[in-house]
Amino acid sequence: MRASIANAVCAFAVLIWSATGAFARDGGLNVPALPLSRAVASLGQQAGVQILVNAPGSEARRTHAIHGYMTPAEALTRMTRGMGLSVRTVAPGVYLIAKTPPVRKVLQPRPPAPVPEPPEILVSARRRPELERDVPLVVTHLDNSALQHAAVRTLADVARITPGFVATGQTSSATPLLVMRGQRRSISDENRLPLVVYQDEVPLPNQAALSPLFDIASVEVLRGAQGTLFGRNATSGAVLLRSVQPGEGIASYVEGEIGNYGLHRLEAAVELPASGPFSLRVSGQQVRREGYTRLLGGGRADDVHTDAIRAVLRFDPDGPLRSTTCFDMLDAEEKGAALILAGVYAGGSVRDAQNAPYFDCGTGACDIDGYFETQQTLGRRTSQSGLAPSFRRRFRGIGNITEYGEGDLLIRNIAGLRTTDLHYTLDGDGTPLPINDSVTDARLRQWSEELQVQGKSGSLRYIGGLFYLDSAPDGPVVQTLSRLVRPDNPPSHIASYQTFRSAAIFGQVTASLAPALTADLGLRYTGEWIGGCALRSVAAKPLSERQCLDEGGTRARARSRRLTWTLALTRRLGDSSLYATSRRAFRSGGYNTPALGGLLAPFQTFRPETLTDFEIGAKGRWSFGGISGSYAVAAYVGFYDDVQRALFPDVDFDGDGELTTDPITLYINSAKARVAGSDGEFSANLGARTRLTLSASWIDARYTRIDAPTALTSLLGTDPLHNRFTYTPTFGGSVFLSHDLPLPGTLGTLALGADYAWVSSVRLTERPTESFARQPAYGLLGAAITWRRPGGLPVDLELWGRNLTDRFYVSGGGTLNPAYTAATIIPGPPRTIGLRLRYSFE
Repeated sequence: MRASIANAVCAFAVLIWSATGAFARDGGLNVPALPLSRAVASLGQQAGVQILVNAPGSEARRTHAIHGYMTPAEALTRMTRGMGLSVRTVAPGVYLIAKTPPVRKVLQPRPPAPVPEPPEILVSARRRPELERDVPLVVTHLDNSALQHAAVRTLADVARITPGFVATGQTSSATPLLVMRGQRRSISDENRLPLVVYQDEVPLPNQAALSPLFDIASVEVLRGAQGTLFGRNATSGAVLLRSVQPGEGIASYVEGEIGNYGLHRLEAAVELPASGPFSLRVSGQQVRREGYTRLLGGGRADDVHTDAIRAVLRFDPDGPLRSTTCFDMLDAEEKGAALILAGVYAGGSVRDAQNAPYFDCGTGACDIDGYFETQQTLGRRTSQSGLAPSFRRRFRGIGNITEYGEGDLLIRNIAGLRTTDLHYTLDGDGTPLPINDSVTDARLRQWSEELQVQGKSGSLRYIGGLFYLDSAPDGPVVQTLSRLVRPDNPPSHIASYQTFRSAAIFGQVTASLAPALTADLGLRYTGEWIGGCALRSVAAKPLSERQCLDEGGTRARARSRRLTWTLALTRRLGDSSLYATSRRAFRSGGYNTPALGGLLAPFQTFRPETLTDFEIGAKGRWSFGGISGSYAVAAYVGFYDDVQRALFPDVDFDGDGELTTDPITLYINSAKARVAGSDGEFSANLGARTRLTLSASWIDARYTRIDAPTALTSLLGTDPLHNRFTYTPTFGGSVFLSHDLPLPGTLGTLALGADYAWVSSVRLTERPTESFARQPAYGLLGAAITWRRPGGLPVDLELWGRNLTDRFYVSGGGTLNPAYTAATIIPGPPRTIGLRLRYSFE
């Protein structure tokens, strides 16, 4: 272990040493008249900056010679003078050369539009702006216009158009479930996250990840392990959300929307005129929608009632120092999800002698089978929930990115603080019976700090830094659970006050091995600690960690230490690239709560889960017979060791006769697994106004060995080796077709769009024998008609619809555990339609 630490520290020291070479260049620039591609390469090397070219057909045109002392931007402007090209700074030390759009007089007839080249896409998957085709992993990039066109409001909407990515609720809408490449986030743990969501480079807590998206500049979905470059280690991927920044060129706007199920949405963003070095953009959103699940006791669930605001302040004086601060908040007061009774287990716990008189009495209000018969007469969108659902959340966040320097040497500090305040009630069995009801309160805070150094020395690009995260209770963290309540088995209170800390040192270099061949090497050493107080009690309800200890709660702790890495080779072939990469990442270990007893005592803690994967891919641009487009395809295989699985033991499964030692969820290292698959995306410009995009994902995930101890195999099902990975369809695909139809005169343009997403059968539990825990294959159809700039006004008027065929499907599983007998599900949204009006202040 000491050797691993020493190696990581040495690697980081090499990066810092390399950075000092960035100051060694002189200020004179000397580039003779050369073809554009060679000229920018020479200038980039001399000036120590990165220059991206998006000017199809201009690569071989000869530039003007330059000589003397000048900034890189001035040099680029002089070199490309008279070539119909524009120069833009996209990040410190990063410049983009693109074709200048032609200026046409409105009254002159327009010539037939040429078939456009597919635009170059800039992504930040390696923590710096660069061309997407140069990045050795699969990246789905949605810019501001794409987000508007696809009516993206939440991460669930991103998943709807991104095959292989699942974003939905599990157990309720209060517990976000994000799944990628077979790995899903824990429904109750803030810390062991195989997929991490970042808002402006700050990692979000688990519960805050499904906040609404508004005034977003871009969304990037990164598939595969993220074990070296990002703040949190992640085994399946990352989602990068970037807010619109002041001065970015996206106009202020006001937008309103109405739709069925009582939808009303108001959204606006205003960017104030810059005052010296300061610029400010403020945006907000208010959404109201009635629910689409009827409650038998009155009212509707699955409603929306949210108010959100964001303010981004930019400080950019003359010189190398700049800073951006973002504040955001969300208040939501909703009913949340109501679960629908979908089936009953013949051998469930309510069938025993103790429980039968209260839950399996044979007739009337004390019989679970009677409620299931009633459910079949009520329809699939009516819940018999006896506990009125509620879902209240308060999120507050502030983040800051401060930068010093330019492309040769850039020092960045990224800090974030976020608080979450949650209260939700849930009837897990979907009946008036107290089989599985809960009331949860959780107040948490998380802060993170990252110090980062990146730059360039010769042909070597590097990034290195330190990361720290601290997550802890900020008030009560307690759940009241009513599980098979009888006179001799009253509800119990479960308190879990956990503090989690993660610290890491990381570095990655990109080196040129040949004119068209680059290699990436990244290392990260992470140390994590989790500890706190846990208590399960009928009488005590501690509202703080100190009260938890005073009431007899027990302390527990666990540590995780891992060295992770990334290796990649990328070969450029004209407008395309081929890559091969291998990565190591891990999912944090932890401990079970409360203090376990009896035969479960040996399983108080569990080890980290480790992934080693291999991926090959190709991406780039293509053209054939007047048609052009882009493509990206990848194949991968990953090997998981010490797979963490959640088990749900029955009351007194441990045999010690003590309720206070019974876990609600038991995590163990139970297996090894292999996950293989492929992802692909293909786009084509079918003429100047028609665009087609096809996306697909295929995955084959299976366990290769079961390591669970004999005492726990009964909790894994009858054939655990052939259990399925949940929320992981074998195949998913989507097709999107758009066409712009110019209208006569100044009437504007009609933009027609349609999308269809299809997924194969999905398992909601690992056990493959339960028919009510399986969602058959289904497809969802959406469409939109947008009238742009009617009468030359800066207005968009859109009529949209989603799930137009009103397909009923299950978006998530509720309680799907034989220990509760009742099996419940969460229906997906029905057909929704709406009308949106947007006015931009150009």
